[in-house]
Amino acid sequence: MSQARVGIRLRGDFVGAHRVLTAAASMAGHRDIAKAALEELRRAQPNISLAWIVEQIPTQKDAEREHYLEAFRRAGLR
Repeated sequence: MSQARVGIRLRGDFVGAHRVLTAAASMAGHRDIAKAALEELRRAQPNISLAWIVEQIPTQKDAEREHYLEAFRRAGLR
């Protein structure tokens, strides 16, 4: 999470860092951080959705994609 925060601090429009922070905080059980990170992600990337992630973020294994999607679901993304 700390590296994502550094990336966001250096470049607030870096949506990849916002996605990493949201997913990492969510899976680590830091609900408040994950929800706040998701709000910031939505500002930086208004079109973010679970469908967008499936279509745009490549993964080699279905289980990896499901784990990533679950992180965003826990943060509140639909």
